[in-house]
Amino acid sequence: MTGVRSDLDMSQGGSVDPDQKKEVIGSSSNFWIWSRDAGWDLTHPSSLEAEPLRPRLLLDCEISNVAIDPAKTALLIIDMQNFLMCKALRVDTAVPAMLQAQNASVHYGIPAARQTDIQIIWLNWGLTDRDLQTMSPAMLRVFGWQANSEAVDYGISARIAAANGRNDFISCGEISRGTGLGADLGKVVLEDGTSVDAGRVLMKDAWNARLHGPLAAAYEEGRRAYRPDVLIHKNRNSGLWDPSSGATEYLRKEGIRTLLFAGANIDQCVMGTLQDALSAGFDIILLKDDCATDSPNYAQQSAEFNCCRNLGFLSTCKALAHAGSRCQR
Repeated sequence: MTGVRSDLDMSQGGSVDPDQKKEVIGSSSNFWIWSRDAGWDLTHPSSLEAEPLRPRLLLDCEISNVAIDPAKTALLIIDMQNFLMCKALRVDTAVPAMLQAQNASVHYGIPAARQTDIQIIWLNWGLTDRDLQTMSPAMLRVFGWQANSEAVDYGISARIAAANGRNDFISCGEISRGTGLGADLGKVVLEDGTSVDAGRVLMKDAWNARLHGPLAAAYEEGRRAYRPDVLIHKNRNSGLWDPSSGATEYLRKEGIRTLLFAGANIDQCVMGTLQDALSAGFDIILLKDDCATDSPNYAQQSAEFNCCRNLGFLSTCKALAHAGSRCQR
């Protein structure tokens, strides 16, 4: 089955009922069911003839709503680590947005996942020295250099606003940060006055690579949950770039089909992982209130726009909590 057909033959493209109330798209091993009234059924029953799966969550989304099977769903919380979120390491204006996403996760997303037995996966940077030895120049540049400009987007917005038909390029150049991947951050003083050894940048088990504040506590609590939380390390922006990565292998082994995305930066590591997940055949749902970035606002807006329909579905932690409160069992 590929695409959509106007009959019930699953072997050649899908099905549409005579009244056009339901349509089936996909293949015999991976299909969705659309209905005019309910939106998209992403529960992945064994066949079209199978009884509707229970329990199921009816999740409100932009454009079209979805039904998901909690047993086949995972909440991926990506890179909400001290390196990105701790004020002792970040003095820019990104921190408030990160903390807002953290609050949505702690108060809505994580409790809803716990309540409905959705698997929670903490997908974090956690490098080894071997990873550094094989890291591409492109990745080393991202963390080790910065544009020699004080403008939040290097002046791109100002140039667009003052477009005069010329193809000028921004020529501010770059400078080394001196604190790229694997560099030692030394001691940092926290808001409560205590001093900690921040460790090497995003290295596995370093303090700066640990989950931030209440998220660390949520993970520890989740390790004792009915469906225990899992923490998986990654060594690229995307946690699913390699078919043999820990995250990819875990999702396949556990039969996970639907992924709820949260974390930071939404336009970099979250979207990188999301797009690899899409290519690998997973269902995609972005929880926009549990995502943040230190990029300009239009970067988040672009990610949200594309997840409305082009890449999957767009929802929120609050909507997930609401779905949990009316779970169909």
